Amino acid sequence: MALELEIWHESIQEKLLEDNSFLNHVADVDEDHILGGTVVHIPQAGEPSAVVKNRTVVPATPAKRVDSDILYKIDEYTTDPVYIPNRETVELSYDKRKSVLDQDIANLSEEVAEGMLHNFIVSPVGDNKTLPVASILKTEGAEVDSGLAGSSGKRKAYSIRDLQRLRNFLKRQKAWSEGNMHVLLTPDAEDQMFPADSNVTVTAMASVSEEERRAGIMYKAQGFYIHSRSGVYVLDDTGAFKATGAISEAGDSEGIIAWNKNMLEKAVGSTKAFARENDPTYYGDIYSFLVRMGGRARRKNYEGVAVLMQAPII
Repeated sequence: MALELEIWHESIQEKLLEDNSFLNHVADVDEDHILGGTVVHIPQAGEPSAVVKNRTVVPATPAKRVDSDILYKIDEYTTDPVYIPNRETVELSYDKRKSVLDQDIANLSEEVAEGMLHNFIVSPVGDNKTLPVASILKTEGAEVDSGLAGSSGKRKAYSIRDLQRLRNFLKRQKAWSEGNMHVLLTPDAEDQMFPADSNVTVTAMASVSEEERRAGIMYKAQGFYIHSRSGVYVLDDTGAFKATGAISEAGDSEGIIAWNKNMLEKAVGSTKAFARENDPTYYGDIYSFLVRMGGRARRKNYEGVAVLMQAPII
């Protein structure tokens, strides 16, 4: 049977947000601002006029509001073409083609999530802005072994107290709004904050509705909706973020992210499945996939976004 490309388009989009449900809790860019499925263009209003209480000096000086534009390119992710010989689709008892393509989509989904996490702390707009050092907090818990593959030594454990510190930090930024606050944990962070034998864990899990659980929310605590995934960030011993896919070194530490849903954005561009079936030179089928997705922190100083780094013990 021929590959139904439209069905695979839908499958890719569903898989992206199913495997990385935290992205469902990031504001969407209006489709009207996505040009050709590849570029985001958003008109940006300038600063409002100043307000003076009990003005005594007149005439006041008029000022023109200076508007600007937000413009950035959506990232493009493509899989290497996969070749399936005709004999394998005929001779094997299972659907080889579906098995291979499902695996490729899962890998594509992982890469998109990693890219989006990077965009949330490094601006794609071209202004060279990154998450301020002041927005990187450090854990303050008990001494534990580092669980990050490739690293070594001791770290300060994650704790519920760290969630409280994140909450207070975001409130001081005036970036807290009830019902919109989220945290993405690593497995170590989840284990240390919510151990299985803790009443806090029982309460945090029991407060999550079935609908919320289906949306990828594992716990609710300190006003946050809490998610988890295999990894979030890796930072070196100076607190600088390591590139996606970089090999971890002994002094590296992991980090997690907290955010206000309305202060991060994602732009979903075009999705394509490519197929060349019954190729006469390969004697089989060739497939590949393309996804365009981008995102950013909406505030120029990254208000509403904070990272918690697992602090090394020196």
